[in-house]
Amino acid sequence: MKESLIIAVAGLGIIGGSLARAFRAKGFEVLGIDADGEALSAAVSEGVVSEDSFNINSQDEICFQALKKADVVFICTPVLSIVPVVRKLAPFVKKGAILTDTGSTKRFVVNSMKEVLPEGVDFVGGHPMAGSHYSGYDFSRADLFSKSPYILTPTAETSPETVETLKSLILKIGAVPYIMPPEEHDRIVAAISHLPQVVATSLVNAVREFDHSGYYLKLAGKGYKDTTRIASSSTGIWVDILLTNRDEVLKMISIYKRQLDELEAAIELASVQDIKRIFYKARDYMNGRDEGFGCDTGR
Repeated sequence: MKESLIIAVAGLGIIGGSLARAFRAKGFEVLGIDADGEALSAAVSEGVVSEDSFNINSQDEICFQALKKADVVFICTPVLSIVPVVRKLAPFVKKGAILTDTGSTKRFVVNSMKEVLPEGVDFVGGHPMAGSHYSGYDFSRADLFSKSPYILTPTAETSPETVETLKSLILKIGAVPYIMPPEEHDRIVAAISHLPQVVATSLVNAVREFDHSGYYLKLAGKGYKDTTRIASSSTGIWVDILLTNRDEVLKMISIYKRQLDELEAAIELASVQDIKRIFYKARDYMNGRDEGFGCDTGR
């Protein structure tokens, strides 16, 4: 990978803004693209993105010409906005450039990209497993991806050189690259990312049914706050995620309901043995002593 790569980041929210900061901190020239004039101005004034960064809603196509210098383009928008953004930028992406995204679902993006990908441009789906319940450029930071998994989902058509270039970039910002098919990605994140969001949201709404004065939240300790923190996440982003990974999310909700039913039955029967078994099973899995992995479950 050549050191003089120029990187474009479309969407300067917490993920895109953090990518821009991280790459700029490593000496790369970064072109910023956003619809939010304030975020764009802030990124330019801070030196995070170059002076020729531009607003994607600009009516002046001349400013779009700056994109032709970019070697790698990151699309960092909500999932259902990725294709429209690529469609708008496609005429200005140079042949031989690499296009990638940071969306939280991959099958939908990878399949949809076939309709809009410019000729001579290689695409690799991507998903940094880092973030926050906060959103927007103001919360971006250069170390957001440090030691965090960063998933890439190449297909049979993807050039191995493209994958290696992206892996090198990911390593430079301190993240850890993982390579897997889009289908495997969606199955895994449905369990470890999308279901937790569903559970946190449902838990908050369950408490809300009883709390008519806000008094419950005043008494809530760290356990409740840690469990429900992500319920404050951006609604629009999660609508896109749940609808584009609907089948895998529904499978996980079904499994979760079955687990909840099992615990409910144990409580109803006042079965100390079953309650302990269920709690031990969860604890051992979290502590790496799960029997399913052939490990000792000594208590």
